[in-house]
Amino acid sequence: MHHLHLRLQPRLIPLLAAAMFCGAAQADDDYDDRYYIQPMASYVLADDARNTDDGIGATLAFGKRITPMFELELRGNYLKYDAKSIDRGLVGGLLCGLLPCPEPEDVEIYALGAGANLFLGRHFYLHGDVMGGDSTLMNAGIGLHLGGSDGGWGLRAEALFHSDEGDYEETQFNLGLHIPIGSRAAPKEIVEPVQVVPPVEMAAEPVPPPPVPPCELPAPGQPMTLEGCKAGDVIVLRGVNFEFDKSKLTVNAKTLLDMVADALLARTDIKVEIDGHTDAKGSDAYNQKLSERRAQSVKDYLSSRGVDLMRMTTVGFGESKPITTNDTDEGRELNRRVELKVVEISGAAVVTYAPTPEGSSEVQIAEPAPAAAPMTHAHEPEALPETVLVPEPEAAPAPAPAAAGGNAQVTIGMMVFEPKEITVTAGSTVTWTNDDGSNHNVSFSDQKSGRMKKGATWSRSFTTPGEYPYDCSIHGPSMSGKVIVK
Repeated sequence: MHHLHLRLQPRLIPLLAAAMFCGAAQADDDYDDRYYIQPMASYVLADDARNTDDGIGATLAFGKRITPMFELELRGNYLKYDAKSIDRGLVGGLLCGLLPCPEPEDVEIYALGAGANLFLGRHFYLHGDVMGGDSTLMNAGIGLHLGGSDGGWGLRAEALFHSDEGDYEETQFNLGLHIPIGSRAAPKEIVEPVQVVPPVEMAAEPVPPPPVPPCELPAPGQPMTLEGCKAGDVIVLRGVNFEFDKSKLTVNAKTLLDMVADALLARTDIKVEIDGHTDAKGSDAYNQKLSERRAQSVKDYLSSRGVDLMRMTTVGFGESKPITTNDTDEGRELNRRVELKVVEISGAAVVTYAPTPEGSSEVQIAEPAPAAAPMTHAHEPEALPETVLVPEPEAAPAPAPAAAGGNAQVTIGMMVFEPKEITVTAGSTVTWTNDDGSNHNVSFSDQKSGRMKKGATWSRSFTTPGEYPYDCSIHGPSMSGKVIVK
């Protein structure tokens, strides 16, 4: 019977330490955090000192991905070494016919313990484990994970340094399946409501506005166009994805950006801003840098397709501008995005028509920016278009404009919104700034900001007249306000 003791080989120390004590930072990319089981066949190159054939057996692991780079496992191992036959020669054979001779015996090992995997990328990982039972086993080495990126089964292969109570040093190979338990929920698509502007009566007959294509990504198989875009429009580039924890574009992302490049080359009068966003996993500083690198990668690729660098700027927002919750996989996937914002259209004025009360028509004329004018930054207020009112014949005068308009400000302080009620004109943008020491949010019935720390801001544009009550859902209806749009 073996005595229980542990003799850790020096070559084993760095591999076990790296696998068991992981301080890896979390990445922005999604990962499968379901529990899994992992049945594997095992083969061991036996130490000569065993005086046996090579060992065969099985390994069974039960584990869970804790972070994008770190897994914990419970492991069980069974190994069997067949005894080698002893060639005693003629004399030895005769003696053993007369006297009892010891016969070699098979060796069977059962062990149970714990281990960890430290991923060096999407596929390779370091493994370390310690198991006890018939023997005290230690394994450390490298593994390979293939498949399973879509939430299905995968293949695992491992090459490990195998120590049996420190008496035997061997090489163990494991090959088997990685089987997740349960299923992952499919991400939900957010469908933006389409606002229909009624036709405007010009003179005696109603004249509907000319139809324009929507400023959005096209349906699959359709070409992309920017003909319906105006300054301030934002296109979310769904499908522009990156490699794990990197700013390198995937093949599918480049295919989508080829369409964006063609659309920009067809509209050389448009200047754009490329905005990068992440979810809330990881530190603020890490996510800020990651969003900046990814926005720059998109700009560099569009430039390689011929788009003038002077027409593009980049901004990284990190995790500061979520469009939905970061508490679910689906929400984090929607928050990880790249946006294309139209910041300037030069060469001709853009004229649109909108109805006004009491029989007058409002003509909005957006003058083109001078050629040397700087591009508008994403978080700076944009200039309002000049508005000219053209009265209808014998029409009653239009009512007085709203008390506040354009870009309005609301301050959050001492658990109140100040001003509590604000009136703006249609097309205005209201910005809330948190000057309070507590965290707050701005919650409308159809839209809500994320949690705002002190100094954080959030903006919303209002295009349809009406009353828009809101409150802070963190502190309840007692902390409320209202936006009135004329």
